[in-house]
Amino acid sequence: MHNNRRAHALKTNILLATVTSSLLLAGDRVGSADFGADLSQSPTMLTGPIVTDWKPIGRDSAYLFAGQVDRTTAAGAQDWTVLTVGAQINAINRHGVHQVVFGVATEAWAEQGSFAMLTGLEATTINREPDNPWRKISLWSTFKNRPDTEYGNPLLDPANMGSQALRIESQPGTGFERGIVFAPAALHWSRTTAVPVAIDLSEIGDEQIGSIDIIRIRKDVSVRYDPVARALVWVDNAAKSANR
Repeated sequence: MHNNRRAHALKTNILLATVTSSLLLAGDRVGSADFGADLSQSPTMLTGPIVTDWKPIGRDSAYLFAGQVDRTTAAGAQDWTVLTVGAQINAINRHGVHQVVFGVATEAWAEQGSFAMLTGLEATTINREPDNPWRKISLWSTFKNRPDTEYGNPLLDPANMGSQALRIESQPGTGFERGIVFAPAALHWSRTTAVPVAIDLSEIGDEQIGSIDIIRIRKDVSVRYDPVARALVWVDNAAKSANR
């Protein structure tokens, strides 16, 4: 029963990825004037930047920007077809502009003499319905090469040279003590997954997983998975070349 429910949830999650992504902002479909958004409450429309500075001195929490979107009804719309988004921020360089783009940049500082606890970015999902089987993703890193309106029309060229889903980097002369850390309360079993998973590659099909490097230690040294033998394989292309 659990396996059937898990399979059904997985299929539905894949469906949701295609349905909801088509509702997101597509640069060629809408512009900054409306973002395809609900304008029934006459939102404030601005055409210039907002730059603000505040130096709080009180005991209450200090927010430079704060807001909440609280939806109690979707007016009868089909399930999983309406988005509720806390913030949509886009940065676009058009044709001929060869500059640097950051969608969002956040920094948390502790100046000299401050013993602050720092968090550059917190991404949290909160689920209060125990029977909710659908996806709950705290940090979703996606790569695209076309507007969401063309989701089902892959291009011949993936246009993904230099792409990285996650990069850890520091200034010269310093760096993180630890790269990826799982806290004592990080993973937990669920009703559909008895054994929690720290790193999960199981959604990659056998036809693809055998042709990727699971871990690349050097450009010519890696660990791969053989789906036929169901075993990890050490690959050293430099050693192979030396033995020829």
